[in-house]
Amino acid sequence: MRLPSDVMPISYTLDEDRRRLLIDWSDGHASEHAYEALRRGCPCAWCAGEGGQRGSVDAETRFTEQQTTLYEVQVVGRYGLTPVWGDGHHTGIYTYERLRATCQCDECRTPRGERG
Repeated sequence: MRLPSDVMPISYTLDEDRRRLLIDWSDGHASEHAYEALRRGCPCAWCAGEGGQRGSVDAETRFTEQQTTLYEVQVVGRYGLTPVWGDGHHTGIYTYERLRATCQCDECRTPRGERG
């Protein structure tokens, strides 16, 4: 998914009660991202792998609560965010395109054939 150049996040909220990252976008969309899904989808080389090497995270990985507790989100340039996790992990850069493509709100899950 390619975002139009004028679509950018305008605010981020850490919903600690529901354990979700909420992102409000300049086009009016509101994204939802469950902490565990974000951590499981970490794009860093350690988690996802690189250069033909497997990463340390797959569908069977069990996370501790600390590993899926989001402490803060850091903006990376004008293209992405880096979550800082409770265990100190902070090397995954989630591009804005990736965040929109993996939004877990009902409006976005339905066209992808996903259920709540």
